Amino acid sequence: MATSSGSSEGDDAATAWLYAGMPDDIWEGEMRAVSLGAVDVLLCNVDGELVAYEDRCPHLANPLSQGVLSEHVLTCAAHEWVFDARTGQGINPEGVCLRRYPVRLDDDRILVGLPEGT
Repeated sequence: MATSSGSSEGDDAATAWLYAGMPDDIWEGEMRAVSLGAVDVLLCNVDGELVAYEDRCPHLANPLSQGVLSEHVLTCAAHEWVFDARTGQGINPEGVCLRRYPVRLDDDRILVGLPEGT
């Protein structure tokens, strides 16, 4: 069973919770791209915890969903930048971070929190 995760940016700003699928849509160890309005989001199920990131590498904005998720390591397909999928922190290079969105489970629905107006 998947659990939800919070955001690294805090939840103080107005947040719109958008439907991103069902927990059975993304099994442990898998990732899935979803389009939530104007924002492309990458959902990852890492060790049973759901996390959500903007589906773009901070390097050249390539979709992370075209990369590889292996255990807790997310690798961008374009130039092989590597991230810790649990936190979004860069592994190589270390000084970068993915934009993370809060995730919550509401009954059998995955909801991703996006800032109002996005």
